[in-house]
Order: sequence, then C-alpha cells, then structure tokens
Amino acid sequence: MSATIRVAGPDDAPALATLNEHVHGLHVAARPDFFRVAAPDELAAWFVTLVEGPTSRVWLAAEAGAPVGYVLAYFRERGPVPFSYARRWCEIDQIAVDPRWRRRGTARALIGAAVDEAGRRGIRDIELSSWAFNVDAHETFRRIGFRPKVIRFELYL
Repeated sequence: MSATIRVAGPDDAPALATLNEHVHGLHVAARPDFFRVAAPDELAAWFVTLVEGPTSRVWLAAEAGAPVGYVLAYFRERGPVPFSYARRWCEIDQIAVDPRWRRRGTARALIGAAVDEAGRRGIRDIELSSWAFNVDAHETFRRIGFRPKVIRFELYL
C-alpha cells in the first residue's frame, strides 16, 4: 500500500464528506427506509465535530496528497451493570475507501491506525458493525481478523 495515514483535522471535513458517499450511497440504495441522502455541507459540519471530539478520532488515507479513504472510531467506556463487567472498547463506526483504492491494504491500514490508538489508550477490545447487505465489507473485516459477535434482527411492522 502506498497511501499514507494521518489523523484528520477540521480542514479535512469536505474530503471526508466526499469519501463518505462511497459507502453511504450503498446504504441509501439498500435501505432507503432507514438512510437518507446527506447534504455535503451538513455532512462536513458533522465531521468537524468528530475530528475534534473528546471520544472520537478520524484518520485519513491519502495518496500523493489526494484523500482515498477514512476511518472513524469512538473510544467508549461503561461501568459495571448487574449482568456484565465494566468495559472499555474502541468502536469503529465508519470506514470508507474510494473504490479505485480497494484491495490495496487501505482499509487494513486505516483500521490499524484505530487499533494502534486503542492500544495507546490501554484498550484491547475493538468492535465494528456492518449492515447485513454489505457482504463485501464483511469479507474485508474477516480477512483483517474480525469475527461475528452479535447478530441483530429486526421486525418491521
């Protein structure tokens, strides 16, 4: 892989919004009952809040200065409850790679950046979720080493 990975900043928000369309368009097409088309300026403003967030971080992959992918991670903590122990985990919430840059290690490198940051924070539990229709992503996550943990069902009335 020749793309470089760096922490995204507020000035990267428009590029993140553009890259988001590569994955969000798939979601809108598959589940228009749930997902809506996001306006680029609204999405960029949302990304600004995340790159500067106290519990979130976004990494950007770039090739020759051009953005080719990103990953958004949250660092979570929950105290004990009667049925489970206290826990800290890193939740990879979004990952998007320009289709021209897929299968070159970009997703692996982006996830690696989030995993490395989790390790620096003393977090060993890394989670992500994916919609059932996104089978290409499932295969990518399995190749990286993730395995299914929870299966969520829905009943639509």
